[in-house]
Amino acid sequence: MRVHLTKTDLLVLCVVVIWAATFSVIKYGMREIDPLPFAAVRFLVSAALLLIWVWAAEGRPVIRREDWLWVTLVGLTGIGVYQIFFMVGLNLTTASNSSLLLATAPVWTAIVAFASRQERVSPLQVVGILLSFAGVGFIIKAGGGELAVSWQNFRGDILTVIAAILTAAAAVISRRPLRRYSSLRVMSISVLCGSLFLLPFAWPQLVATEWAHVSLSAWLALAYSSILGAVIAYVIWFKSIGEIGATRTVVYNTLIPPIAVFIAMLTLGERFTPLQALGGVVVLVGVGLTRFGKAKSPAWKEGQGVIGPGRGQV
Repeated sequence: MRVHLTKTDLLVLCVVVIWAATFSVIKYGMREIDPLPFAAVRFLVSAALLLIWVWAAEGRPVIRREDWLWVTLVGLTGIGVYQIFFMVGLNLTTASNSSLLLATAPVWTAIVAFASRQERVSPLQVVGILLSFAGVGFIIKAGGGELAVSWQNFRGDILTVIAAILTAAAAVISRRPLRRYSSLRVMSISVLCGSLFLLPFAWPQLVATEWAHVSLSAWLALAYSSILGAVIAYVIWFKSIGEIGATRTVVYNTLIPPIAVFIAMLTLGERFTPLQALGGVVVLVGVGLTRFGKAKSPAWKEGQGVIGPGRGQV
């Protein structure tokens, strides 16, 4: 098995670090701003910045009529609906259960990509996905969390699983418009669609928030999560999906927990246990196997069948 890190791999690793830090940043910001208003403002700001960016770089962000459905679905599955299921699910179950269930996104991505005939998954990649999943479980358990499974948590667990499936669906669905448009154009419109969908659900708390009394630190947290955590990170992320595939890109999500633990150790002085270290190693091995384990090319040609005509601009 030959390991070759491309420029895309390195950029995705940068995104992983940004998102790992975003957990702490958002947690700090939500001390003063409720979750749904925080998410709504974050993605509305991100949508505005993305539209300005794409207009300056590519001109008017025009999307063909036949592609609007797919771009809108990316926004709904990856941002709008996902945020609602994630937040409600987290309120109904434990943080440990939520974290572990969301870590199944690479598994669901592989299933969705295979079912839609966009990618094939090799046995080595399956092993890598399972190893990554096990490594995340080690880290959560070592951090003192309890993997509670009970009827009390069942509803929240189901909603969190749905959130993980939505993440996978967004990654796979995005490949179709990415064959015709740049990742910047796809994300600018899909983020706008997702944030507009989220807005009515966040509106009551949004208008009730005393924004004049929000501290500078909370505003900085919102700015970080909007610009770095959403705009720049999402453009790189979906560009990677267009270049190296959905399954191999989304599996990098499993790197976020160990890096987040490392950041917390440096900034908050948290203890890093041997079991957490083992979990980090297992995750890294799993990511490597999934990323570099070669799957056979599908019998159908790229640009045919359910994928749609034409390779287009990535």
